[in-house]
Amino acid sequence: MAHDGTVLDVRRLRVLKTVVDTGSVTAAAQALSYTPSAVSQQLSALEREAGTPLFEKAGRGLRPTAAGTLLAEHAGGVLSRLEEAEQALVTLRAGQAGQLSMVVLPSALSGLLPGAVGQFRRQCPQVALDLRPGEADDAFPALRSGAADLIVAVQPGSVREIPDDGLVYTHLLDDCYKVVLPKQHRLAARRQVDMADLVDEDWVTTASCPGYCQLPVQEAWAAAGFTPRTGMDADDFPAAQGYVAAGLGVALIPRMALSSLREDIVVRRLRGEEPFRRLFAVTRPTLTGDIRVSRMIEALKSVVPAQLATASA
Repeated sequence: MAHDGTVLDVRRLRVLKTVVDTGSVTAAAQALSYTPSAVSQQLSALEREAGTPLFEKAGRGLRPTAAGTLLAEHAGGVLSRLEEAEQALVTLRAGQAGQLSMVVLPSALSGLLPGAVGQFRRQCPQVALDLRPGEADDAFPALRSGAADLIVAVQPGSVREIPDDGLVYTHLLDDCYKVVLPKQHRLAARRQVDMADLVDEDWVTTASCPGYCQLPVQEAWAAAGFTPRTGMDADDFPAAQGYVAAGLGVALIPRMALSSLREDIVVRRLRGEEPFRRLFAVTRPTLTGDIRVSRMIEALKSVVPAQLATASA
C-alpha cells in the first residue's frame, strides 16, 4: 500500500519488474507485447501510486532508483505468489485439490458410498473427503450453515414432492421398504406378504428419523386401514433387526438398511405397491459448478443401478 493508502497495481508491478530485468522500456515492451508508450504510462502511474520516483535518466536510458530496485525485488515475490495462487485455483477448480465435506444417511454409508467413493477417488485422488453419518435433521442444517458441501438424505416432507427451499436436489433412488420377519414366523415361507396378513402383529418401529423414514411406514399402515400395535421402538435399523429376530414384532425396513442382514430373520416383498423413501444428493446453488461436488453426485448416480439390482434380488 502506498503512502496515501493507494493499493499498488499488480499489473504495473509486473511492468516495473520487466523493465528492471530487461534494462530498458523498449525491451520490456517487446517482452510484454506492449508499446513503449504504454510501458512508460504504466511506470508513471506506478510512481504516482508509490509516491516516489522509481527510475532516473542514465544517458539515453533509465536506471532504477533505490525505491525502484526495492519495489522490483518485492514485486518478484508478489508475482511469484500470485502465480502460485492462480495455479492452486486452477487445480482446485479441476477437482484435484481441496476438501469435500459430506453428511450421509447412515444406511447409505454402506449401501451407496463405498462404490461412489471408489469412483470419486479415481477421478479426484488429491481431494480430501470428510464423510460423516447423519440423519436429515442434522444434514440439512449442516448444509445450510456451510459445514457440509453435499449431503445424501431422505427427502423431507411428502414422498413425492421436492421441496422448494433454495437447495439443489438430485434424485438418486427410491428405496423400497421390505417386510422383516423372524425366521420362524408363520409367513416366513411366503415370497410376498400382504399387509392385511400383518394386522394383528406387534410392530417394531425406528426412532432415528421418525419424520422422514417412518412416514412411508405410517402411510402403508393407513393405506391398509389399520392402526398397528407398536411395542418396541429401535434406535436404528440394525437394532430393529435385532428386535425382530427376538420375536418382539415385525418391521418395515428400507432395502438399503438391510445390506447387512442377520441370519435369524427373513426379508420379504410387500404385495402390491411398496412404500418407499426418496434419497437425494443435496447441495447449495453456489456449489453446483464445483467439480468436486458434481463428480461425487455423478459417482453416486453411477452406483444406483447396482443398488437397485440388489434391492430387487
